[in-house]
Amino acid sequence: MNRRRLIISETTTAYHLICRTAYQAYLFGDQEKEVFVRLLQQQARFAGIEVLAYCIMSNHVHLLARISPIDSLPDAELLRRYRDYYGDVKVPQSTYSVEELQSLLRSGGPDAEAARQRVLSRMGDLSAFMRELKQRFTLWYNHKHDNQGTIWASRYKSLIVENAPESLSKVAAYIDLNPVRAEIVEDPKDYRWCGYAAAMAGRKAQKDAVIELLAGQDEFAQAIASYRLILFGKGYTSKGSATKDQGTLSAEALEAVIQNEGHVASSELLRLRVRYFADGTAIGSKAFVENIVHSHRAAFGLKRKKASTALAPQIWDDLHVLRDLKKNVYTRPQIE
Repeated sequence: MNRRRLIISETTTAYHLICRTAYQAYLFGDQEKEVFVRLLQQQARFAGIEVLAYCIMSNHVHLLARISPIDSLPDAELLRRYRDYYGDVKVPQSTYSVEELQSLLRSGGPDAEAARQRVLSRMGDLSAFMRELKQRFTLWYNHKHDNQGTIWASRYKSLIVENAPESLSKVAAYIDLNPVRAEIVEDPKDYRWCGYAAAMAGRKAQKDAVIELLAGQDEFAQAIASYRLILFGKGYTSKGSATKDQGTLSAEALEAVIQNEGHVASSELLRLRVRYFADGTAIGSKAFVENIVHSHRAAFGLKRKKASTALAPQIWDDLHVLRDLKKNVYTRPQIE
């Protein structure tokens, strides 16, 4: 019997969310994980939802999301989110084009209010967030793999999490430790498709999320060090059954993290950031990287302003990399 899902819509609430593929099939390869992360971030920005932790595995997804009800937004912000959400993707026939929404909001009156409420109903709402995220990924997946029908098990699981650092950080650690439990990596920072690795690699949204997890620590460096101590403390012991999820962090690794007070050497951080940008990017002189961007402008979207990022000059001289090219490596989902 399916248990009734409890959703709290009146106040800010955090949820641990789990989505599984149909028949637990291993559908997520590297490309699928990349696209899902990008859609997740896009959906969260549109809906005004904080993704405090995530981990994309081969046959399931974990999210720690904090959701606040949204009753109203200034029209300028509503339109900005709408435009950012759809970008250059074809808008479904069932909703407004960006130009139509803009015209309606400017017109005022009942039609403007109806349009406003229709878009607002998709924001600050757990059910709408999960429904749209799964649908958009399914559309991309089916188009990519010439597949038909749903790829998800019928329901996602949701667990209400106390909106307090002690609870949030422990649930986030459980999520980030998934690839360790599955014996894919020995350190969660080396699993590209989890929030902790993204934070270590410098992604701003996940750096901010770590600070939120460790409320009271305003500096990212200290927050991420404290979180690493939590991760390794939790990861030292096994959580699985006799047949799965037996991966643990070694006693030696735990001791090293404790000795370093959770801090990671600068050379290791640099390696992580280079690795994070490595798949599908260009590296070389500033002129070389910028030429790649300008020659393939359509692959990067109109909002991209900066063509390259310099690596640490004291180590890498004039070496530059494409910044977050991985967001645009794969075909943007077409939403019909």
